[in-house]
Amino acid sequence: MDDLFPESLEPDAIGFSAIRGVMPVFFAIYPSANDLARLLPWRQRICRHRDVPSLVLRPDEILHVSVAEAGVPRRLREPLESALRRAAERFSYPPFEITLDTCAGGFGRDRRAFVALADTRSTNSVNGLRVALADAQNPDGLFARRGAGTPHITLGYGDGLPDERRSIEPISFQVEAVDLVASNVGKSEHLHLAHWKLG
Repeated sequence: MDDLFPESLEPDAIGFSAIRGVMPVFFAIYPSANDLARLLPWRQRICRHRDVPSLVLRPDEILHVSVAEAGVPRRLREPLESALRRAAERFSYPPFEITLDTCAGGFGRDRRAFVALADTRSTNSVNGLRVALADAQNPDGLFARRGAGTPHITLGYGDGLPDERRSIEPISFQVEAVDLVASNVGKSEHLHLAHWKLG
């Protein structure tokens, strides 16, 4: 059953703290409209040639690279929204390029995700971005993890996916910003809360 009051999820209606209490909130990289237009036919080719007949493609509008969870309030001296605004003003990281050149199945808790993985250079850049986001949030009482991750875009979901990593036709796109988003779990939609420009 749909939410009877979908407008209640708008940040201005209930505030960021309330949204965070009911939805996962994280920083993510989204391809630009032009890059997404190139990414979609590329995804079709990758999935068609990788023997994944049961694959259900992820909605186009939520294709992204997850970077890090939003910082957890630990020593806040002001409202969470104000702390995040100050962190955004402090944040700095240079633009960079992401290249996806490997695919693998069996990702995620239920092992049903089919993903495109970033190359080594891109992985280092995304992990550096994670550290920069943590450094920007910490002075205002928001604790964020700095550990390295495995940057990827989830292309779709299916059962019995091959989990070995395979080389694929590479694709690259420029990263000029990172978005703070909330995921409406189970509805395949993201609520964009803030847009932090790189540079």
